[in-house]
Amino acid sequence: MKKVVLTGGSSGIGKEINLFLLEKGYEVLFTYCHSEDSAREIENNFSGAKAFQIDFTSEGQMEAFLSEIETFGPDILINNYYSGTFIGTYFHKTEAEKIFEDFRNNVMPALQVTQKCISTFRKKKLGRIINILSSSMVSPAIGTSVYNSNKAYLLQMSKSWALENVKFGITCNSVSPSFIPTDFHKDMDERMKEMIASGYPLKDKLEGGDVATIIELCINGGKHFNGNHLFVDASHY
Repeated sequence: MKKVVLTGGSSGIGKEINLFLLEKGYEVLFTYCHSEDSAREIENNFSGAKAFQIDFTSEGQMEAFLSEIETFGPDILINNYYSGTFIGTYFHKTEAEKIFEDFRNNVMPALQVTQKCISTFRKKKLGRIINILSSSMVSPAIGTSVYNSNKAYLLQMSKSWALENVKFGITCNSVSPSFIPTDFHKDMDERMKEMIASGYPLKDKLEGGDVATIIELCINGGKHFNGNHLFVDASHY
């Protein structure tokens, strides 16, 4: 298994996972939206890298990407993409449209991409689905209700994906890292970042590369390694 579809692979944790896999000889079809310079740099440095620019809210662009997946014929799917904010406001102050918009922009694309990949995996009778979630679901900060609920939805979905497809040689596992400051958290208050980071039990802070090593476990763990939710948090929670 050497062909990977990775959503959100040009920045943050996704980029670290992307580089890790490419350095190990995987072919990676990865998406990006705004980080074009980073995406092109990755393509230029690795012959196995193929960048696909997409706005997941565009129906036409989604159709084109699903077609690209079918042509690519992946063995592995890593759902990493998330657009929006980590911390918003209190739940009771959150507009209903905001909740719906974040679900539509983040959860629905993951479901569509996963459906397409499962169809391919079933034909091959082999496949790996890996969802990048967050340990914030277990210990949420104030203002993260929308973000955490979307991640929790994918966690529940992953349990069904694991059960429904294991007889076809397909496994599904989820990985929840602790807090890793990236561009995704650029609008987050610096004091909040420092408070979260100060509570981490190890002197060496968690990095994207640490998450990437767990991804390899999910890929190579075998057919019995299925339906797991793995925390990468040094027993923080």
